[in-house]
Amino acid sequence: MTFEIPYEILVYKGWSFKGWVGRPIDLKPILRHNMKSTAVFTIDSDHDRAADLMEPGARVMIYRHGAYEMSGPVRLVTGDFNIASILTFSVEDDFRILHNWLAWPKPAAPLTGQDVEYRSITGPAETVVKTIMTETAARYSFPLTVAPDLGRGAVGTYTFRMHSPYDRLFPAVDQAGIGVTVRQEGAGLLLDCYTPRNYPHILSPESGTVIGGTYSLAAPTATRVVVGGQGEGVARTFKGYPDLVRESEWVDIIEVFQDARDSSVGDIYAERAAETLSEGSPLSGLSLELSETPHFRYGEGGLGRGDRVPALINGQIYTDTLREVRLSWDKVGDLATPVVGDRADDPDVKLAKIIRSLKTDNNDRKAR
Repeated sequence: MTFEIPYEILVYKGWSFKGWVGRPIDLKPILRHNMKSTAVFTIDSDHDRAADLMEPGARVMIYRHGAYEMSGPVRLVTGDFNIASILTFSVEDDFRILHNWLAWPKPAAPLTGQDVEYRSITGPAETVVKTIMTETAARYSFPLTVAPDLGRGAVGTYTFRMHSPYDRLFPAVDQAGIGVTVRQEGAGLLLDCYTPRNYPHILSPESGTVIGGTYSLAAPTATRVVVGGQGEGVARTFKGYPDLVRESEWVDIIEVFQDARDSSVGDIYAERAAETLSEGSPLSGLSLELSETPHFRYGEGGLGRGDRVPALINGQIYTDTLREVRLSWDKVGDLATPVVGDRADDPDVKLAKIIRSLKTDNNDRKAR
């Protein structure tokens, strides 16, 4: 029996097009809002594109039902020595440049001219993202095109000192109300922003749109923050930031400490407290398996990454952001499983947050 595959994989060597993978054995993209997407696919080792995909600088663009989903480099190839062997390719989305580049305090100056403590920039979230990435790409002479700035998102202040842009921009940019995308466009990359929409329909098992899935509701892990600023011993400055509304609602006090020793620029105390309270906020997470029909599906004018999605669970409506879409195609068929919000009971999510927190703290210490 022949299955029609809804995916198209375009193969490149650098920016040069090499051909297509018309029918992989399987394909599993995980598409994320304001995070790095990934994809894994397998082909026979004697496939026409196998040699191209194993070359340094191999890249792919992935389309589903004719719509672009992600682009990025092949970062890992695995296989075996069996006669009828297969090859597995792991791909990282081009959003990765927000993790892999460094934002210097004085981006136009040489390393010997970094004579300021921090770069501080205030403005709408979109303006800040596009300014920082434009400056960094110019320093690298990298072929990154940045779309015109529309000034979207709430105004915030962001500081940089040899940090990756992602470490300093997120989750604040996400909370400011925009999404960021990076994709291959011609002989280079294109960075742009978008405003997530409010999905107009309520998802529920009763409506027939949700045929399975799980959900979790988690209490907050922080209700007030003590921020420690610069100084040593008794000379160190501390400020407290309680969320009295949260404490009243949950009848609980959870006080956590946040370091801000690395900077004295702007109101860094309030910024760090707001970040910590946001990370410790109550979570409602939904992993939904949808019944896709010609009138309701992920993509193609239906659900999209970043959408604010309402779901009716046991008579109560929960609204959260479509953070992730787990796609898969194999001999069984095509499946899309959107994940709305942050699943508090997902051990992979918990581990990723712990690692990110430790990495960010370590980077701050190294950049002092």
